[in-house]
Amino acid sequence: MLPLLTAFLLVAAPAHAAWSDMGTKDDCTFAKQDEGTVVALKADCTWTEPAAKVEAVLRDWGKHGQVFESVVSSEVVGSLVDGKGRVHQVHQASGIGDREIFMDVTETPIDGGFRWTHAKAADQTGVSEKRVNVGRDDGLWEVRATADGGCTVHYELRYDPAGSVPGFMVKWFQGSGFKDMLSQLRAYVDQKG
Repeated sequence: MLPLLTAFLLVAAPAHAAWSDMGTKDDCTFAKQDEGTVVALKADCTWTEPAAKVEAVLRDWGKHGQVFESVVSSEVVGSLVDGKGRVHQVHQASGIGDREIFMDVTETPIDGGFRWTHAKAADQTGVSEKRVNVGRDDGLWEVRATADGGCTVHYELRYDPAGSVPGFMVKWFQGSGFKDMLSQLRAYVDQKG
């Protein structure tokens, strides 16, 4: 998520442009879409890792700081009850100030697996004045079991880091940075999942 936070996309472009291919890495295909105020990023992966292992890692929001390099801390505020909750995260990327956000998260069952969504909470009370409050952080993870014992993973992200972010960092994130997030998830699942 270091990459994640790092370049999330402040590009003025035509609304709802077509998805543009960003290539592949580690059994995932990547694409981006200019949406006018942010660039949406998505990944579609087919992995040999069991769905239950990937789900367990994504479900544990308190450990996302151990999974994704750009997430310095991820703390469940209160408890995740009935698939809904609130998470406080601090994002860090080299060369820019730390970002901070409170997010509303939701887990719902879907055919063959689970979906997790997160979005910036309306109430940002508690964000430090020493950090930049993230402008937007909307995401969607979907994990489904496959017949061969593996899984498919779908991830979408719309992120506005707010504040000042150099253009080269935005381009880096839209390229290898976002791809690295999926590699980090898979590596964590393989090591500890």
